[in-house]
Amino acid sequence: MSENTEKRCQQCGAVLLPKWRFCAVCSAHIPGAPRQAHGQLAEVARHLPSTQEPDKTMVFVPELRAARLERTRRRKMLALLAVLSCVALAVSGSVYWRRQEQKKAQAAAQRREMMARRELDLYAHSLDNFFADVGRYPSAKEGLGALLKRPSELASWRGPYLEGDYSVDPWGNEYVYQVFGDGTAYALFTYGPEGESAGRYFLQVSAGNAPPTAVPTANPNASP
Repeated sequence: MSENTEKRCQQCGAVLLPKWRFCAVCSAHIPGAPRQAHGQLAEVARHLPSTQEPDKTMVFVPELRAARLERTRRRKMLALLAVLSCVALAVSGSVYWRRQEQKKAQAAAQRREMMARRELDLYAHSLDNFFADVGRYPSAKEGLGALLKRPSELASWRGPYLEGDYSVDPWGNEYVYQVFGDGTAYALFTYGPEGESAGRYFLQVSAGNAPPTAVPTANPNASP
């Protein structure tokens, strides 16, 4: 009696075909059957493009999500830094230009003050020369114009005592001339950058017994 060498499925008892990995009846896996494909067909299958593509059914991968969140955070941080940098540059530029404008304004104010001092000094010398020739300072009626043009009644006038008309100060206002004691004293001043609203002189030259803080009220050329 020949020995029965047929192998049967452990699940359904059907006869197993040689070299099959699954039962032809119940599709159960045959224990001990090779799980890896062999031969030319298996080699070709390994190189098919479809076998190299990532699994598209994987919709959520924690590592990929963490990396994506990190990239988003970095982009937001870079954008915030760019905005802050622009704001800082704008603020620093504004401060710089404001300081430059302040320096220019201060320099212009200093130039005007130096010019006013020079013009008052010229007037002081001219008035002294007028006094030496005429024996008095110009009257309130004659004003500073007497230093440039001879009044008709002054025969001893040897001017002009100025090379030009400086009657307007560097701030666009007229110098204020006052005469005291029948022409024996005078005060000449400017209100400066604030103008007449300041209510006091900014720079002044005087001679004789003129009050050092003489400020006119209604008529700046009227004698007290």
